[in-house]
Amino acid sequence: MTIPGDGRAPDERERPSPTRPQPEPPPPDPRPSGQQPYVPRPPYGAPAYPGSPYDRSPYEQSTGDGSAEPPYVYNPYGNYPYPASYPTSPAGLGPEPVLPPRRPGSLHLALLLVVLSAVPYLLVGLLAVAGAGQAATSLPPDDLAQLQQLGIDIAQVIRITGFVMLAVALGFILLGVLAWGGRRWARALLAASAAGFALMVVTSVVAAGSQGLPLDAASLAVLALPLILALASVGLMFVPAARDWFDRRR
Repeated sequence: MTIPGDGRAPDERERPSPTRPQPEPPPPDPRPSGQQPYVPRPPYGAPAYPGSPYDRSPYEQSTGDGSAEPPYVYNPYGNYPYPASYPTSPAGLGPEPVLPPRRPGSLHLALLLVVLSAVPYLLVGLLAVAGAGQAATSLPPDDLAQLQQLGIDIAQVIRITGFVMLAVALGFILLGVLAWGGRRWARALLAASAAGFALMVVTSVVAAGSQGLPLDAASLAVLALPLILALASVGLMFVPAARDWFDRRR
């Protein structure tokens, strides 16, 4: 029995046909038996499997224009993607740092006038504290005896008065320094102190005149000169430049 298209018997089909060309056997492997075949490695940085979907870094997501976007990261405070790069200004072209406001010259002059207005009271206070005993003995004997009968220690009174004058003068200078440094409350207290000082001087002059003890020119100058300096110093702290400087330091 034969198969159509083939003149051989069925048991002879597996045999090679002498008329059909046979495939050539593979060349012998020159490597020793058991050695793995050599596979060339890809260059450094190249993907191991070209055309694989894993060639792209998982942190790069391409867009339509070819640019890369950062990955989406979950944020419990807001789901916002991280920017690819933070905007920075070129060197020397960024915004200039905000400098503190410059102190106007009127404040320097005001501080100087505050110190000058307090100097006479500092000197008088020091003299009263240091020379209280001598001032008490310089009084007329009759007056000193009357004060002693009343239980008044005139030396102690003069010494306490000197300490009060020193404290007031030093406090006035301290308020001036704090106001010069930008403390608005110190400027307000300095203005109130100058107003109180002016009221005290005017009251003293009026009271002395009403009792028939008018003050001479020297006494008036000693009282009026510190008052004028104190009022001028306060006025300099309220000029427009000084007010603007205090407002900018809030």
